[in-house]
Amino acid sequence: MQAEWTGAARPGEHIGPYTVLTELASGGMGRVYLARSPGGRTVAVKTVLATPGEGTVADTDRRRFAREVALARRVRGLYTAGVVDADAEAHVPWMATEYIPAPSLRELVASQGPLPSPALDWIAAGMIEALVSIHTAGLVHRDVKPSNVLLPEDGPRLIDFGISQAADVTRTKAALGTIAFAAPEQARGEPTTTASDVFSLGATLYYLAMGRSPYRDMGEGTALEQLVRAAEGDLDLTGLPTDMNALVLPCLALDPAQRPAPQDLLTQVSAVLAERPQARGAIDWLPRSWSTAIERHRRRRIEEAEAAQRRIDPDAATERTPSAVARTRHLPRPTPTQAPRRRRTGLWLGVALAGLLAAGGFIYGLRQDGDSIPGEVRQDLRLALVEESEPGDCANKLPPPTFYSQNLRACYSVSTQAEDRMNVKQLQQVRVVFDERSGGWVIQMTVRSDDAERFEALTKRAAQRQPPQNQLAIVLGDRLISAPAVTGPITGGEVQIAGSFTQDSAKDLAKELGAR
Repeated sequence: MQAEWTGAARPGEHIGPYTVLTELASGGMGRVYLARSPGGRTVAVKTVLATPGEGTVADTDRRRFAREVALARRVRGLYTAGVVDADAEAHVPWMATEYIPAPSLRELVASQGPLPSPALDWIAAGMIEALVSIHTAGLVHRDVKPSNVLLPEDGPRLIDFGISQAADVTRTKAALGTIAFAAPEQARGEPTTTASDVFSLGATLYYLAMGRSPYRDMGEGTALEQLVRAAEGDLDLTGLPTDMNALVLPCLALDPAQRPAPQDLLTQVSAVLAERPQARGAIDWLPRSWSTAIERHRRRRIEEAEAAQRRIDPDAATERTPSAVARTRHLPRPTPTQAPRRRRTGLWLGVALAGLLAAGGFIYGLRQDGDSIPGEVRQDLRLALVEESEPGDCANKLPPPTFYSQNLRACYSVSTQAEDRMNVKQLQQVRVVFDERSGGWVIQMTVRSDDAERFEALTKRAAQRQPPQNQLAIVLGDRLISAPAVTGPITGGEVQIAGSFTQDSAKDLAKELGAR
């Protein structure tokens, strides 16, 4: 590595022996990249960003990262992401882990809805076994939540040991983890134990069953008010199906001493799984919509990795990662969302789409840390003002964060300023209708009033800028769907997405946006 390297890398550059393909995620402390080993293995590489203007990593950040590497290396289990390689002493520390091309539980619940009981038991079994592995290694995870659980076809993977600690370390006066899933003692800043992880497990399972946090009105009010509700153990467990009570409710006991041990929970769910000895992976345990979404996500991620590799080295052999369970091959291939045809992009999307949005606005997510609050559905939906755009792919053209639009065949660099972007808290009444004016299928929805007000302010800012900075990058997950130009503020809460959709492709996209 070059001495001046800051931890930010472009495709084709190296982090240790690994060639960067693309950026997967970023935050205030570091970045995560998809990369390839010299032997062709795909891995996720996490780096710590150097202090701006100094080109070095702060000592406290370096120590924290070294501790994370050491803790992650202690964990051995089928349901965690293993460390492949690391160099915590490098100029900019990095860690390579197993790459899991799978959606998180948070993403799946947001797009596919809650789970029935048998599916919950199967996911719970993998999560509990992961906790057994972590606790056996003498660790407390301290951040078990839906966005930290990936779900490939062969079972869940508990990831991110960023705030884990040795079980014999006492730490107080720090409410770490995500409030919506943290144990009350954790929210109060008291010492966290393995029982705290069990509460977070129960909160995650409750979210899978109900689509919200077990805390009352979580997502409403200020962050301080939500922290107080968690610290006081103000739970609202209404609506939980009775066949889930025996597994979920004991985990949510307010007294840590009353919560079951992970090993006892594993015995409990193992008995349920033993009743279906032929059932193995997602296709056997999950609703068809979930297993299809998992396979679609896996294929898209692998195709994106291969495309990134070809942009760097067109002659390189690509690694076709197989599905974890062979039965996935029998899943029906989902109908892909149809991209608007080339002749319907450009001016039509830049002006006409803004007109079709005349009563409201919507955004798709440049997701960062995944720390969304249940009740605010689809926190991965975000809209950001465009800074620069160029035709063609994004290989080393524009400053990050950049997104390639398959629809527009162009690369867009978006603003990182807080006032230039926003998250949508909730989409409501998502539906597909035939629009007589355009002669095609469109997706209609409604946003909450507070989102509509913020959207109006953002569209006003966009309209005051010169092209291409008057465009809004609309991204779903990691896919830039469109970048319409805005000629004036858009008011109200009614939203309409137009394009050259077939009825089936419009329904596919609507389902990803939360249609039931």
